[in-house]
Amino acid sequence: MNVNRIFVFRVMPDKELVHSIGQYCESNQITSAVVKGIIGSLRYVKLGFLKELPGKFKTKDVQGPLEIVCAQGTIAKCQGEFALHIHILVSDENHAIGGHLIEASVFSTAEIVLAQLEQQITRRFDGYTGLKELYE
Repeated sequence: MNVNRIFVFRVMPDKELVHSIGQYCESNQITSAVVKGIIGSLRYVKLGFLKELPGKFKTKDVQGPLEIVCAQGTIAKCQGEFALHIHILVSDENHAIGGHLIEASVFSTAEIVLAQLEQQITRRFDGYTGLKELYE
C-alpha cells in the first residue's frame, strides 16, 4: 500500500488519548492509516491483554505520570465503523509495561504521527480469534 499523506498533531493535557485520535481522524476524513508513533506522557493508561481465545481480554490500569516510550497501530473501517487498534509501551522511572491501548489521559502532551494510506484497510469479525481482524 502507498502512503497518501503524513499527519502530525498534538493531544493536549487532560484529554483522553484514544477519543482525541478518533476525533482528529474524523475531522480530517482519515479512515485508513498506520499509526507510525506516539510520544509524550500520560496521567494513566488502561491496557488490554489477550489471555484466551476467542477474544478474552484482561485489563490493567496503570497510574502515572508515565512516559510513552512508543506506540503503533492501524486505523481502519469495520462494517462501516471507525476501528482504531494501537499497542503502546509506557514507563515510569523503574518499570515499563505495554499492551493494547484501551484508554489513557494525557499528562503533558501526546504527539501523534499518522500515515494515511491510499487504499482502504478494513477489519471484520474473525470467529476463531473473536476479534475484529484485518482482511484483504
